Amino acid sequence: MSESRHTYWSRQIDGLAAEISRLCIVCDIQMLEPGVAERVLKGDQSVCGRRNPEVFEKIRRHLMAFFQVEEKAIHRLGADEVQIILDEVRASITRLRNATG
Repeated sequence: MSESRHTYWSRQIDGLAAEISRLCIVCDIQMLEPGVAERVLKGDQSVCGRRNPEVFEKIRRHLMAFFQVEEKAIHRLGADEVQIILDEVRASITRLRNATG
């Protein structure tokens, strides 16, 4: 596998995840909790601790894009490599959430 390909997909996934995480802070959505991403994709705004319909819709659109990028990355890199990227991104999101309270 080419390191540049790995870096490309890592940047794509990390960029979307970071933006989703920032937006989730605005709406107080606990995205890493089981079932929350699915509820957001279905348009269930009850997952929001703070109501902000415009930001919620941005989260939903970014989340759809995230899953599309993830699928393409799996096709290009393989599931194991993408899982490593996702684990790193998840750890980064957790650190960000913990830092902001």
